[in-house]
Amino acid sequence: MLIPWLLPAAILAASTPSADQGLQVPPPPAEAQITLVRAVGEAPRENAALLARLSRSYADSVDVAPDQAAARKAARQAVDLAQRAVKADPKNGQAHLALAIAYGKWTDFVDSKAKLVFSRQIRSEAERAVALDPSLDLAYHVLGRWHLHIATVNPILRLGARLTVGALPPSSIEEGARNLEKAVELSPKTILHHQYLARAYEALGKREDAARQWRTVLELPATAREDEEAKRQARAALGK
Repeated sequence: MLIPWLLPAAILAASTPSADQGLQVPPPPAEAQITLVRAVGEAPRENAALLARLSRSYADSVDVAPDQAAARKAARQAVDLAQRAVKADPKNGQAHLALAIAYGKWTDFVDSKAKLVFSRQIRSEAERAVALDPSLDLAYHVLGRWHLHIATVNPILRLGARLTVGALPPSSIEEGARNLEKAVELSPKTILHHQYLARAYEALGKREDAARQWRTVLELPATAREDEEAKRQARAALGK
């Protein structure tokens, strides 16, 4: 998963969707998605909250799309809708969070250089979301995973990034852990937060803290599609 942004004009024109590109709903859309599509269509003007929710719906559908083409269409639609949400209300934290998530999904369909360019905007949108709405646990989660990922980028890839798109923004595993701790504080029953906080603690050599997070993963009831995989990882980490 992870991370979204606005690209420089040349890359943006080639890589991001616009309203006139004939983006389609990946079949079959979920019932909730149909309801949101109808609500957006019936709104008298651009509604940032509805657009952000619909963008998140398309982003969620990327991983369960029937094929690569459908997944790509869903990711592009998620980006388009999130961009519209931010344009409709630049001060809406959920809109910026949706844009960060949507661009993160879109990185699955771009080359390594574009991924690095996108990484700057993912961080920027997630930070903007937090600044506008400090209660968004998922925005802290995105920032936490961003730091974990960028801090552990292959040195050769990091050098390549410096030569082609400029040095990557500062990052650290410690900052990743802090953001994930905040996500856990805001939403202690979300398995995904505990899963990645455990990974951060492992990277920091805090094995007891990591084990505590993995145990929490096993104790919490699964409520999302990704939760069973998190529990499998927890069992492996704890030797169960």
